[in-house]
Amino acid sequence: MSSAAVLQVRRHPPGHAYRHWLITLMVAGLLLLTGLYWWNWLSSAQQLRQETLEQAQRRATQVNSAASEVIAMLFLNIELTMLQLIDQYRQDPGPAFERKVAQLRQQLPAGAMLQVGVIGTDGALEYSSLGLRDRVDLGDREHFKVHLDPAREPFFIGKPLRGRVSGQWSLPFSHPIRQDGQLRGVLVLSVSPDYLRQALARLALASDDLISIYRQDGELLARNRDPADRLEQPGGRQPPFVGQGLRRSGHFSAVAPSDGVERLFQWQRLSEYPVTVVLGLSQPTLLQPIERAIAQERWQALLATLLLWSSAGCAILLLRRLQTHVQKRRSIEHLALHDPLTGLHNRHALLERLGQLVATRSRQQVRFGLLFLDLDGFKPINDRHGHATGDAVLQAIAGRLNGCVRQQDFAARLGGDEFVLVLQDIGSSKAVQAMAQRIRTSLSEPLMVDGRQIRVGASIGMACYPQDGETPEALLAAADQMMYEVKRGQQAASAL
Repeated sequence: MSSAAVLQVRRHPPGHAYRHWLITLMVAGLLLLTGLYWWNWLSSAQQLRQETLEQAQRRATQVNSAASEVIAMLFLNIELTMLQLIDQYRQDPGPAFERKVAQLRQQLPAGAMLQVGVIGTDGALEYSSLGLRDRVDLGDREHFKVHLDPAREPFFIGKPLRGRVSGQWSLPFSHPIRQDGQLRGVLVLSVSPDYLRQALARLALASDDLISIYRQDGELLARNRDPADRLEQPGGRQPPFVGQGLRRSGHFSAVAPSDGVERLFQWQRLSEYPVTVVLGLSQPTLLQPIERAIAQERWQALLATLLLWSSAGCAILLLRRLQTHVQKRRSIEHLALHDPLTGLHNRHALLERLGQLVATRSRQQVRFGLLFLDLDGFKPINDRHGHATGDAVLQAIAGRLNGCVRQQDFAARLGGDEFVLVLQDIGSSKAVQAMAQRIRTSLSEPLMVDGRQIRVGASIGMACYPQDGETPEALLAAADQMMYEVKRGQQAASAL
């Protein structure tokens, strides 16, 4: 870059770079604002989901408490029914007992009671409401063996099994028949799992909610959505509430293996019976209205983001157009005030600056000087080497002039090989003479143009304000006149 260009950059701030950084800052600010906006939106959506699930946990606790009371009443009815049958069996194990069985069967819903049986102390089935044809050995059944220990609770809930007499899946409830402290047998009341399932189905809140009854060892007894042939525990998996010690209730989230739906589970142990009631609320169903609201807000957020970036894009486009307009205007102004070849100011800019200096210095009584330069031997360079070389020489001369003047000074090309330097804030004419000598010394050094060494001299005329003129025209005329006198003197000396 030439010194002229350096001078121009030093005197005029880089507006293009400033606007480039402004656009960069705008884009960075928009990215930060968009990121913060979406981070806040996502955090709010997640917090809304969390609050919904927490409210669902509290509601599940309340609902499961009510459901547990209903289930406890159902087991109580079964236990009372069995106690009535045991009392009748002690009195008369014959026809009177059979009539009592028939009577109680009519009191229960159709299909609820699958079988009433009595197992003898040897494990053989002594009585069945379905009738006996062959000897059936039930000594290996859990609901028989448990009552051989007199210390155990009398009312026992067995795990689901397929009956050897009925061939159907059933839930066996058993109770020992003791008389005079001796075990006479075990009464077994087999209830259809569908009976419990239908009772649980009436307690469910939604079509994909689960409500289940487990034994304390984790054995599934009944579930509102599973038929009897799906009650076996798959793969030996234990529910999370097994092994919780003395805890009576709790929560957990899991994907149900029966249908693959993620649910929020609340479990509660019955105080009267060794079972646990588990209520599972479907998270997709719980969050469905929330997700709809979030989806609607997401579209609104996307629209707001698009509007924001569209507005920003329009602003950047307008800024770029303004930048182009300003650049064109500055280019026009530069062409109007500068010499296109050397980059120095032109005659119009020189007269304007001199007018400003005259108006300012006349009030402040401050001196300034003016140097008028005309190159010596420039025409032969054009004739010998061509105008391209001549233009390169003028550009090099302009660079050396800019290297000689101070930052507050002013360099201009009037045309051809004539240059003018305006020296501001000088103390005396000697300072102007010193600057003229400095320029002569600089121009005396040869120029390297296209590999050729070229020497160019200069005739310099001086003028000082206000003694040599009080108007721009007068000062230029005085300096021009002195320059011609110097040139004539040099030509006369050369002739001798």
